[in-house]
Amino acid sequence: MDAAGLQRGRLTGLILKGDDLLDADQVARQLSLDDAHEARLAAEGAADRIRDKFGPQVIGPAAVFRRAPNPHP
Repeated sequence: MDAAGLQRGRLTGLILKGDDLLDADQVARQLSLDDAHEARLAAEGAADRIRDKFGPQVIGPAAVFRRAPNPHP
């Protein structure tokens, strides 16, 4: 863009080409371009570490837990 003298640019498309790809089970970490997906993976890893340290009953789906009563109704 600098060579063309443009001050702003807009990305209108993205092409990703993969050569010599490996199966997902052969890589240390799978990359994603989705921020929400990456956040879920980070939270999943944290939950796994908590379960490893404190046991499987410590953390579970949010629907399992009851909301604490409000002390100031």
